[in-house]
Amino acid sequence: MCADNSNVPKHKQVFVKVNAPVDAGAAGLVSALSRFDSLQTLESCEDIKGWAWVIFVYGDAQKWEDVGRFALGYIGPRIAQELGDRVTLNVHVSTSLLYRAEVAVRVPAIPAAVKLLTKLHAELKN
Repeated sequence: MCADNSNVPKHKQVFVKVNAPVDAGAAGLVSALSRFDSLQTLESCEDIKGWAWVIFVYGDAQKWEDVGRFALGYIGPRIAQELGDRVTLNVHVSTSLLYRAEVAVRVPAIPAAVKLLTKLHAELKN
C-alpha cells in the first residue's frame, strides 16, 4: 500500500496473496485464513507456551462491522462450537485505530482448526 502522502494520488487497492515466511506452527492457520477473499493477515507466531496465533483484518479495517461480522458473527460461533477452549478469538482496536481480530489455537488443535476454516471458506463461497 502506498504511504498516505497528499502529493501521491490514491489508487484502487486489491487483495493479492503474498508469499512470506511464517513460523511453521502458524503456517496452516495463515494459509487457511488467507483463503478468505477480504482477509489480510498482519502478524502470526507459534509461541513457546503451546499456542499459534494470527492477527488479521477483514474488509475495511477502519470499520468494526466488517471484522465483527466475520469474526464474531461467522467463524467465531462455529469455532467455539466445534473446537471449544482449544481456540480463542478476540476482536480489538489497535493504536492506529484499525479493527483487528486475533485467533489463537493450541498447537495440537491446529489441524482441526485448519479443517474447520477450510470448510467455512467453502460454505461462504457457496
